[in-house]
Amino acid sequence: MKYVALALVIGIVFLGIVELSILGMRISRGRRIAAASRPYEVQRPEATQSLLIVGDSTGVGTGADTPENSIAGRIASDFTNTTIVNLSGNGAKVRDVCAQLQETGGRTFDLVIVHAGANDVLYFSPIKTLRESVAIMLESARRKADHVIFLSSGNIGLAPAFFPPINWIYTCRTRKVRRILMNSAAERGIEYVDLFREKGDDPFSANPDLFYARDFLHPGSEGYRYWYEEIKKQSSLTKILGS
Repeated sequence: MKYVALALVIGIVFLGIVELSILGMRISRGRRIAAASRPYEVQRPEATQSLLIVGDSTGVGTGADTPENSIAGRIASDFTNTTIVNLSGNGAKVRDVCAQLQETGGRTFDLVIVHAGANDVLYFSPIKTLRESVAIMLESARRKADHVIFLSSGNIGLAPAFFPPINWIYTCRTRKVRRILMNSAAERGIEYVDLFREKGDDPFSANPDLFYARDFLHPGSEGYRYWYEEIKKQSSLTKILGS
């Protein structure tokens, strides 16, 4: 029994080392993908609508094959009457998005789309501080436009980049942060696009090679396509920019 227990411990340690090595490679790959990404913007002098996008790497479109396959790029393709200003930044937390909103000064827009919350899940932002930062962020966004659409990540714990038990922790963490984001949006009359799915209902984890980028954390082009369809389905995007 002693040797069996020892072999089991050795096996667990070996598995842990392998998983950490794979995770390290994926994190490194993700950093390279992020470094090569730029937020998609388009200036159209004759535009009748204006859109401000702020947020994290999903606002940048990190992981998409081309900038045109990001959410911003898809909006630009569908709504050719729209000027898009995109101040999103890789690694941004909610508090950073507050600063992005301030960069526009006194300028206002027809619509603001906010991508935020994923990095607060990943890096364990204190819940009390996060709740306060979300309120400040959404109130700032409302001052920039009459219409605000807010979205965060899907179920981060289901991303193939992570292994047990960290993936379980991230799923619990995503649920908790999601409630804060949804409640804060509802209190302010802001449309929240819910991308969270439980295991078994999540298309990303069902087909990771299709929906994820090469780091298995960021969405790939098909992932952003799916998210964009959900934005159109769950919000007034088409009505606002198509008017």
